[in-house]
Amino acid sequence: MAGQKETPRQKMIGMMYLVLTALLALQVSSAVLEKFAIINETLSQLVIDTDKANQGQLDAILKEGGKSEKPEIKAAVESAKKVRELTKQTNEWIDLLKKEMLKTSGTDKVDDKLINNHGSQVATMMIDKKNKWGKEFENTLNDYVKQLNALTGETFAPLAKAPKDIPVFASDPDHVRKDFLTFTFENTPAIAALASVSQIQTELLEYESVALRKLAEKAGAARVSFENIIPMVRPKSSIVAAGAPYEADMFISASSSALSPEMTYNGKPIPVEVDGPTGIKMGRLKFTAAGGNYDAQGLSKQTFKAEIKLNDEVYDQTIEYFVAKPVIRVTTGTAPTLYMGCGNNVNIEVPALGTNYNPNFSATGGEIQKGPKTGNVIIIPSQRKVTVSVNNAGTFIGTEQFDVKNVPRPRIVAKDNNGRDIDMKNGVKAGAIAGLRINAEADENFKNEVPKDANFRIRNMSIILARGTQRVQEMTLTSEIVDLSAWRSLMRPGDRIVVEPKAVVRMTFKGNPEPVTGINEILNIPIQ
Repeated sequence: MAGQKETPRQKMIGMMYLVLTALLALQVSSAVLEKFAIINETLSQLVIDTDKANQGQLDAILKEGGKSEKPEIKAAVESAKKVRELTKQTNEWIDLLKKEMLKTSGTDKVDDKLINNHGSQVATMMIDKKNKWGKEFENTLNDYVKQLNALTGETFAPLAKAPKDIPVFASDPDHVRKDFLTFTFENTPAIAALASVSQIQTELLEYESVALRKLAEKAGAARVSFENIIPMVRPKSSIVAAGAPYEADMFISASSSALSPEMTYNGKPIPVEVDGPTGIKMGRLKFTAAGGNYDAQGLSKQTFKAEIKLNDEVYDQTIEYFVAKPVIRVTTGTAPTLYMGCGNNVNIEVPALGTNYNPNFSATGGEIQKGPKTGNVIIIPSQRKVTVSVNNAGTFIGTEQFDVKNVPRPRIVAKDNNGRDIDMKNGVKAGAIAGLRINAEADENFKNEVPKDANFRIRNMSIILARGTQRVQEMTLTSEIVDLSAWRSLMRPGDRIVVEPKAVVRMTFKGNPEPVTGINEILNIPIQ
């Protein structure tokens, strides 16, 4: 329409039209034809949606001005009804044309046969002057615009545009002399021709939408009226300490069931639902709050833009709110310090998030594994300090640092065959000891804090029967069980059994053996 400001949807349709008409002149591949099928499907859905919206506009006009006796309002209502009927009849004729295109292509629906049809049957059907369909299509579009202008008093641009009427092609020597039908359908595969017609349908319905809005203004349907009016209270704060004043703003809120407001948050649409208790249509806004740049009180000032579109009016406001810095609480059972190379069980919680706490963790200076419960992790340090980053639902919460200490060396102990500790001061009686069990026992605190990592095994040790400075007997073992039965007859009071571990390993929580270094402990067991 001359002088009419284009809506974003009109601009989108116009852009699709330009891309479509430009591609029609190319020798397109099957892959490109598949894209035309997608475009056609999108445009067809847009036709359905716009048709429903336009019917809603007519219903609003009939409700607002249908009972008025004022001549100008009655005329606007009658014109709106005629516009809707004219559009319906024109749309039905175009749908009939699209069915004929499918029939000419040897199918009755958009399928692989149609998409891969590179033939010119449909193009010939629309361009050949002996065939009625092309000329009737152009006449139908021109007649629609002519009647629409008469019913509304507006001036709509032609729908059947020749290249000279399209600025981007007006100076193109390859197209400027072509008529509407040749430009639209020449060398055009069937699916592309179908998409072209669907695109023109969207323009036709957009024309109707503009026409109905103009008639709605004349009929009074564009005037906002409300049947639901209720008081609203907006508190200064939702939390008030005992003895402190409660402050709030009280105001009137109103709504109409005939209105369908569109609401956005930072330009993104949000769902609009009817609130049960009040009957007011409310936008349901929910997003994950992001912090950063916290002040001394641990607050981060944030804003978002709220926008409500009602008919052609847009109401917007910048909303300010504050994000409180979450406090991360860490528990590790009995010790805040981690052990190097061990599976340290740690609970990392953010109480302020409550049931919305669904964290992801990453670590530097070590490996991190997710535990069986929310917030539970296994940290395996590889450096002296480990930093764990906490994110929740894609939002960074903060970091926690842990110090790391080395695994304490085990203590080498000797036991008899019954599992009793050997008295290292008094020793054992000659001929009375048949065997020993030499164990590498973990430090008690280490065992309590990381029990799954506190399993030590002696893999190699030397056992010597010594008499003064002489070695009476010697054996090397790869297990912790020592059989002394062959030595019993050789033992004398004053001798000693020397135990020297050569290789000790720690079985990690993953079940892997890790060598233990620095074991210099030697046991001397006296023989009485």
